[in-house]
Amino acid sequence: MMKQNRLKVISKYERYIMISIGIIIMSLGFYYFIIPADLVVGGVTGLGLVLSVVFEGFPISAFVLVLNIVLLLVGLMFLGKKIFFRSIYGSLLFPLVLFLMESFLPLIDIKDDLFLAVTFGGILLGVGFGLVIKYGGTSGGTDIPIKILNKRFKMPISIALYSTDGIIILLGVLVFFSEHGINAGLYALITMFISGKVADMVIVGSNSKKAVQIITDSPTEIKEAIYEFVARGVTEVKIRGGFSSKDKIMLVTVITKQEYYFIRNIIARIDENAFVYVTPATEIHGDFKERESD
Repeated sequence: MMKQNRLKVISKYERYIMISIGIIIMSLGFYYFIIPADLVVGGVTGLGLVLSVVFEGFPISAFVLVLNIVLLLVGLMFLGKKIFFRSIYGSLLFPLVLFLMESFLPLIDIKDDLFLAVTFGGILLGVGFGLVIKYGGTSGGTDIPIKILNKRFKMPISIALYSTDGIIILLGVLVFFSEHGINAGLYALITMFISGKVADMVIVGSNSKKAVQIITDSPTEIKEAIYEFVARGVTEVKIRGGFSSKDKIMLVTVITKQEYYFIRNIIARIDENAFVYVTPATEIHGDFKERESD
């Protein structure tokens, strides 16, 4: 008899385990490839690298910790408790892991092979960050000022992201100009491109939008849960089972890669026997809103 493949609910403990693994992988990428090569790739870690050169004698992890704490408090003031509590775990664990690596693991000299640093550093950052986002976590850091610029000043997420990281990369170019010239900034951009592509593939494959079809005995509950938790539209389609000849309802929705994790868990909690299939949505026309996931 064929065993039924049921949807599994990802528990809170599994989430935190996978988020922790992602942060460790990110830390390895920074510690062994990004930091030794003086690649300022944006974010709090990039700013911490710049500050560690300007203020010698302090480890990068110390600057990352202080910056993350400051940004957490700013986020609490401007964005509320929800963002604060979602960000606190990753914001504190990352500098802790980085500190442990600084304390017990030797650095490697990779400055003479920037191609290796860019490639493997970008891959590790992408895999780690992808796992953190896929399992509902956040790396904290500059995510918070980006959200503030978007929500308080109506600045588009893309412009806020490029502006924030662009300023940090520019600072890195200025600090390391005598040693690397403008190449440091160019290599940093390549690293960010690689890490972004890898993170997208880790989160939900190579395509950023997915069409989800759900055949379930609980269409009303699932539909209302999708409305509540991810605020996406749902289409109901009347279908008839070819084998059973029973009338059923199929739900269809289009989601982003950040929302896939939540949709999967919503369905599993309501109906673990639901038949679900996901296809790439390569082209979308109409009222599909691009937005930041809270």
